[in-house]
Amino acid sequence: MKKIIVLFSALSLFFSANAQKSLTINGKVDGLTEGKVYLSKMASQKPIKIDSIDAVNGSFAFTKGITATDIYMLNFGKTRAGVLLFPENENFVVTVKLNNNAIELSEVKAGALQAVYQDYTKALKENRAEINKLYPAYQKAKAENNAAEVDRLEKELTVKSDAFDATENKIQENNASNLLGLYFVVNKVYYYDYEKLKGILEKADANTKQSEVYKNLQVRLDKMDKVRVGSMAPDFTLPTPEGKMVSLSQFRGKVLVVDCWASWCGPCRAESPNMVALYNANKDKNFTILGVSLDRDKDKWLKAIADDKLAWNHVSDLKYWQSMICDLYVISAIPETILIDKDGKIVARGLRGEELKAKVAELLK
Repeated sequence: MKKIIVLFSALSLFFSANAQKSLTINGKVDGLTEGKVYLSKMASQKPIKIDSIDAVNGSFAFTKGITATDIYMLNFGKTRAGVLLFPENENFVVTVKLNNNAIELSEVKAGALQAVYQDYTKALKENRAEINKLYPAYQKAKAENNAAEVDRLEKELTVKSDAFDATENKIQENNASNLLGLYFVVNKVYYYDYEKLKGILEKADANTKQSEVYKNLQVRLDKMDKVRVGSMAPDFTLPTPEGKMVSLSQFRGKVLVVDCWASWCGPCRAESPNMVALYNANKDKNFTILGVSLDRDKDKWLKAIADDKLAWNHVSDLKYWQSMICDLYVISAIPETILIDKDGKIVARGLRGEELKAKVAELLK
């Protein structure tokens, strides 16, 4: 941890004019005498494979197509976890130890950026070990209804978790302009609203803006810009349970709540009584609700509608998180409400309970 703090203050990352020069990766894998080593490029949370090579006696080398403008990942044989590489202008020397197709140890020698990440992963491993050591006692206390011990352990777990979050946030802050900073953004992007993500991307340097990670985040930001409060709600068309196609534009002239939910979503179902009360109180006042489900099982979707007495219009393409509504409205978590006024403009997002009730009443005045 001390080394991380030292690197925080020492690290002022820069990229020279020859950032596009091809770099090399030389590696040795203990536990993979034969098999493929895969090289991927990080574009979002899911890496894209770009090359592979056979390990010979555990040794491998990638010698082309690697530049300082992207984050890379190495995978070995059947291992699911990978080793992340943050290029500058130094070549990489990678050593990995596998155990039952899992990465037990890894070390990467390269530039200052990689050094910060290496120390971060060690600190993360230590933090998780500390939390895992406490968790069985926490579960035991809960099972025994020992409220005092549960409270004590919850506080201790929270302190450890918050301390590591602070470390991670500091790394991101100190590397706001480079690839390492963006890596942390990708892992937490679902928590960022438009303004926060925009501010982060504005700090990226010229080299980082060439990366696939940056380009993907910029695409997300552009989508968010079109569906934030004050924007006209983009139209969409989805089928009802009976197969009738319903479009958002059909509700123009009414105050509308688009309620994104699913039968499998506990918090969504817990919110159902509030939505029912909202609908019943305002259904005769030029107001309605359009339920958009992220279900994939039609029977479970229909049962939830009936069980929760959701008497408004419902649509779904039954594609789970691949539903078009998630992409169009940049939805990363449910329940999500989108409040639209009579003119089709987005007035609020994410309101629930009393807040949603009050805002609807304001629009219906």
